[in-house]
Amino acid sequence: MNLSFKLVVKLVTIVLLSFVFVACSTKKVEKATLIIPPPPEEPKIFYIDTYEGSNTFEETKALDIFIGKESAMAAGRLAKPYGVNGIGDKMYVADSAVGVVFVFDTKSKKVTMLGDKSEGKLMSPTGIAHDSNNNVYVSDTKLKKVYGYSPEGKLIFAIGKKNELRRPTGLAINRKLNRLYVVDTKAHDIKVYSLDGKQLFKFGKRGTSAAGDFNFPTNIAIDSRNGNVVVSDTQNFRVQIFDKDGEFINKFGQIGDRAGMFARPKGIAVDTEGHIYIADAAFNHIQVFDDKGRLLIYFGGHWQKTPGTFIQLSGLNIDENDKIYIVDGLRGAVQVFQYVSEEWKRKNPQEYKKLKEYKPKKVKKVEKIERVPLDIPSQFPREEKLEKDMLKF
Repeated sequence: MNLSFKLVVKLVTIVLLSFVFVACSTKKVEKATLIIPPPPEEPKIFYIDTYEGSNTFEETKALDIFIGKESAMAAGRLAKPYGVNGIGDKMYVADSAVGVVFVFDTKSKKVTMLGDKSEGKLMSPTGIAHDSNNNVYVSDTKLKKVYGYSPEGKLIFAIGKKNELRRPTGLAINRKLNRLYVVDTKAHDIKVYSLDGKQLFKFGKRGTSAAGDFNFPTNIAIDSRNGNVVVSDTQNFRVQIFDKDGEFINKFGQIGDRAGMFARPKGIAVDTEGHIYIADAAFNHIQVFDDKGRLLIYFGGHWQKTPGTFIQLSGLNIDENDKIYIVDGLRGAVQVFQYVSEEWKRKNPQEYKKLKEYKPKKVKKVEKIERVPLDIPSQFPREEKLEKDMLKF
């Protein structure tokens, strides 16, 4: 009798939830317009879309909210994304909780999986990058390996012999030199490989102040203009820049709760014009610098159910067309933006004109937000007239 009652309660609960979710899922959410900085300033970045899983292309089905490892994979939903990489119409997202790479095809409007087969099966994928042939490389922190897959998903590459990698995280590929750069977080160094798996050299060691030393580095990117390597030196609260052979060039950043400082720098990327983007997981902001370390602009903030706000930022990537992929980690989503480069303006004159002429229906006045202690990283501080101190971007 008691067992039957419990079963009935569970069934009634599921039916009620199903009704609620179905009712909520029948309505498409209208895309918001977000331009950074806001009009009438010259547009630099604008929001495109948010991707969570198959529901991005389809109506959300009842009970999809009950997401565990297996159900997330079955439903095609991100659970705990970290690394991201854009290749043309496809976006690859490493999900460390589900243990696969989600492949979003914006052209066919489908979501498939990579690293879910027996050969090259992943456990905790983290970093992700691609070469000139669109082969995809994925680091796995649990397996302590880096795998490479063909565009069709076949395993073609693997590194990570015993004691070779301690905790491989961020990946970047110099597509001109065919070099793979692997951030080994626990070894506090960067290991460099040829694309046939041979280790060429490594650079860096543990340290907290000297140029070229690292303290738990996490992510890495390549400046396509010159091959320079930029590294998010997370526990040193700074960014370091090296040439293609690991020779130190520059560093910038320090711990703090003001613009231009870092509390938990994670994802890092470089656009085609050499601007360096850093995602701070503590303040949930993206800060943009030039290669001299001068702050140009920043945007973001704690999740407010609107584009451009986040819950624990992690991975970051900018593709060859200056499309910006930002991983909204705890929300289980990737927000996509576009940098309005000179090349983009030339190729998209009508869209650029619309951005220039756009007039928001209502512009909210930005209030000054007082600085907060570092142990309460809920909001990145803004200061009045800060824009006047920034260089032209």
